[in-house]
Amino acid sequence: MRIPLPKIREVIEAVGSLFSRPFTNGYPFKPLVPPDGFRGKPEYYQDECVGCLACYEVCPGRAISYEDNKETKKRTLTYRADLCIFCQQCEKACITEKGIQLTKQFELASYERKGVTSTSIKELVLCENCGEVVGCIDHLRFLARKVGPLLYTNPTLLLARHDELKLLEKERGANSPHPRAGHLKLLCPNCRREMIVKEQW
Repeated sequence: MRIPLPKIREVIEAVGSLFSRPFTNGYPFKPLVPPDGFRGKPEYYQDECVGCLACYEVCPGRAISYEDNKETKKRTLTYRADLCIFCQQCEKACITEKGIQLTKQFELASYERKGVTSTSIKELVLCENCGEVVGCIDHLRFLARKVGPLLYTNPTLLLARHDELKLLEKERGANSPHPRAGHLKLLCPNCRREMIVKEQW
């Protein structure tokens, strides 16, 4: 059986590789800088996140969870890297486009069972009638600024915007004997619907 001789091109490449630098990057002895577009660990940005739960809704790996605490009026969003598949859906679904973003961090080894986490804590707004969660105050204010003059069609957004601009008094007519004082309360959709229906009768 005849053994084929190497081609001239292969011999030149083999000899040239003896005198050239290696193609490897030296990691882990040298730091590695991932290229642009690299999908690393998602990170919450507290000032930009509004607590709307869009990232939670679209996460296919259920790496994002949340907990509402009515006593402290806080919503805590938690990201867990050990469940994440780095699909970037959370970043694409973010309504502010900056609340959660993928970083270039890829070294996620941890001694903790839950692995590396990232959290965002936002202030909750509770219904002044039944005490149920209406949403996060930052979310309401973001929507109020987004819709502009159309916020006057939604009393909840209007009150959130006026509260941000310091245009509301503390009581807001909550104890007012006026028959339509309910319009000056932050209400959940069910309570607002009941209030409007009762006004008709």
